[in-house]
Amino acid sequence: MPLPTAPDTPAASSSVEPAPSGSLAGDVQHATRSALQLGLGLLGSWLIGMAIRFALPRWLGPEQFGVLQFADVFATTAMVITTLGADTYIRKEVATRPGHATEFFGGTLLVGTLLGLLVIVAALPTLAYFGKPSTVLWIVGWVALAQILANINSLYGALLHAVGAVGGLASLNVAAKIVWAVGIVIAIKSGAGLTGIAQALLVSEIARGAVLMRLGRRHLNLRLRVDLSATWRMMRLSLPFFVAAVAQTIYARIDISILSFLANDHEVGWYGAASTIAGLSLLLSPIIGWVLLPLSSRAAARSEADLLEVSRQAMAFVLIIAVPASLGIYLAADELVHLAFGAEFAPAARSLRIIAPTFLLTYLAMVSASLLVRLDRAWSVTWISIGGMIISPSLNTLFIPRFGAHFGVGGAGLGSATALTLTECFTAGAMTWALRSRAFDRPRLVLVLKTMALALGIIALDHFLRPLGVWRLPVDAALYLGTGVALRIIDVPTLLELVRGALSRRRAPVAA
Repeated sequence: MPLPTAPDTPAASSSVEPAPSGSLAGDVQHATRSALQLGLGLLGSWLIGMAIRFALPRWLGPEQFGVLQFADVFATTAMVITTLGADTYIRKEVATRPGHATEFFGGTLLVGTLLGLLVIVAALPTLAYFGKPSTVLWIVGWVALAQILANINSLYGALLHAVGAVGGLASLNVAAKIVWAVGIVIAIKSGAGLTGIAQALLVSEIARGAVLMRLGRRHLNLRLRVDLSATWRMMRLSLPFFVAAVAQTIYARIDISILSFLANDHEVGWYGAASTIAGLSLLLSPIIGWVLLPLSSRAAARSEADLLEVSRQAMAFVLIIAVPASLGIYLAADELVHLAFGAEFAPAARSLRIIAPTFLLTYLAMVSASLLVRLDRAWSVTWISIGGMIISPSLNTLFIPRFGAHFGVGGAGLGSATALTLTECFTAGAMTWALRSRAFDRPRLVLVLKTMALALGIIALDHFLRPLGVWRLPVDAALYLGTGVALRIIDVPTLLELVRGALSRRRAPVAA
């Protein structure tokens, strides 16, 4: 659908990318091209981010790194309120009517920012009441301000994802990550410490936001005007997305906050190190939300059959990516922790093994949630997420002190890891069950069984290869890849054809 352009901005019309329409093949090709562009940008920013995140624990030590982890997680959890659920609404609605963005976007930014500032004013005295020192409060305050801007920037990003205008966005993510990394190095070298690190994050988000405003004007002819009635309509329609986002953020992030209060900063640092490594397997997770929901929206606009095919292809793709990622982290937990952080962080390895399977579950839950939203079953996602929000803190409160007492050093983090894994089992299972046959037909179910059998076989084999030390890992990888190709778990011809289509500059022909 062509985007509207104002008569006094002729330059905008030449830069607008229309939302793809026509055949499912054409949309999949366009979505794959967008995913590759975003993936390259993510890879660049991820490499920079991982280098810094791996260096920080070594520079700071477990205790100071634990403080930084607490500030980051607390701010992220508290500031989820500032998005108002608009990012999901944008990807669902703006994908098919881009001009709608100007009606509500300015009001959304105003309301979200005011809510964020109110949260900061309320949160800092509350943390002080519960014993957090003033140095920690300052760090939390700086990180919270940066998180407000990060959430605003994510809404701009959602607009660009919705219309497929992702080329500039991919480059911007890398540039912003470079600014962040340079700022952190300056903070460490100058002795600014944790406060300087938090301020570096704020500066990078300010720079990213300035560019995103320009991209929004270019690709959507976006004008920031405050229409409170349109904003209220968006908030009302986004309510299930908003509640789900709050619930998901709480159950995914509250573990570190509870760990900070029930254990100590060393335990938080070890568990945070495990989470940092485990995050390697989630490199592609943002692309699911950025690409899948707009793609499924356009598929649903044509036919339920197209939506069904998108759903099943997405589930199969998740298995190809997430299973080997989770399996690799599980098998190499000791080696990864030692290589990344050194012997001081050795207790993180046990937590990392427990966390590793959760990322397959996380991918499944993300795909299922996107498709349920497109099927107008957003409240199903919301209620399942609320269930996770209740289960996670309950299990953390139960497990952290008991695991700490039973397993000793690193045991409290092991309790948090177990709580996270069980919570993800619930949410992924419930969301996938809600889709039923839309998620997996018989061929895809067979694929699931073969994939799980292969993963279990590799785990069993790794046990016998332990005497080889680190050299067993290439053997594990080669056997997984070779067996996966032989069993057609990894469908190489289909993947190559998909990539060739994405790299082609021509769109697939429109269906008659």
